[in-house]
Amino acid sequence: MIDDPAEALDILLEELKRQKAAGVRRVSITADSLTALKALAGSPAAPVAQATPAPVKPATAPAPAPARPVVPVAAAPKPAVGVSAAPIPDAPIFTLAAGPKAERMQALRQLIEACAETKKHLIAPQRPLLGHGSLDAKVVFVGEAPTIVEMEAGQAFAGESGELLQKILSAAAINPADCYFMPVMVWRPEPPTQYGKRPPTARELAFNLPYLRAQIDVVAPRAVVALGAQAFEALHGRTPSITQARGQWFDLSGVPLLPTFHPNYLLHTPSATAKRTVWEDFLLLMEKLGLPISEKQRAFFATK
Repeated sequence: MIDDPAEALDILLEELKRQKAAGVRRVSITADSLTALKALAGSPAAPVAQATPAPVKPATAPAPAPARPVVPVAAAPKPAVGVSAAPIPDAPIFTLAAGPKAERMQALRQLIEACAETKKHLIAPQRPLLGHGSLDAKVVFVGEAPTIVEMEAGQAFAGESGELLQKILSAAAINPADCYFMPVMVWRPEPPTQYGKRPPTARELAFNLPYLRAQIDVVAPRAVVALGAQAFEALHGRTPSITQARGQWFDLSGVPLLPTFHPNYLLHTPSATAKRTVWEDFLLLMEKLGLPISEKQRAFFATK
């Protein structure tokens, strides 16, 4: 049973995407299910309309006085709980000085920690969440926006998704020492509801993109893997969708970019078909990195 309504919605959306990819164009939903979905999304239930009795007209009524016109005043919309009403500014423009990778990454960290916009989205003792791993990595893995667990741990891919990713890397014989792991943003998007989870907006992704690209430039990997729709949207754009794009190589300023599903997708959809889909993408990555692939590895999760 899933206790987190936000997670339940994520699972529902992934299932709808899967059905759409499979050719399903219509799904039926009951009134009770619709009410439950609205409750999960934090929408108040619609009030029940009550009949208003008709006014009783007196037998002899005095002539009514001229009515003063009433000008309706629209109520100002309230910002979502926990979301800053201030607009996200344009993306920062900067250039890192040449030098050793460690010095350049440290200079980038100092620049981000001094960013006024980034500071607005952090709660002490949080710090901006940059990537971790080898600065000489052969492959960079870009994940989703940080969760509260990752912010508290100070590390991307903390928790179950990170554990699953490490298992996939082990099966692919990709040395973790050859990897650099990073979130698509350096801060956690403020949640619109008490459940504490929402995807970043396009404006948030655009603001964080220079910080994302700068880390990739410092590491200078042989390949970049976009894990999930958020990472692929930030690095390539909203089209094609992650479902259409996965399994193909794209160009990221001269660096091969491979989109695939985030490990969270496998946690929510632990079917052999889903596992095989992601595994086929990792076979492509192994080939790109020049790693040997055994027949046993090629057959992982293959349908019999």
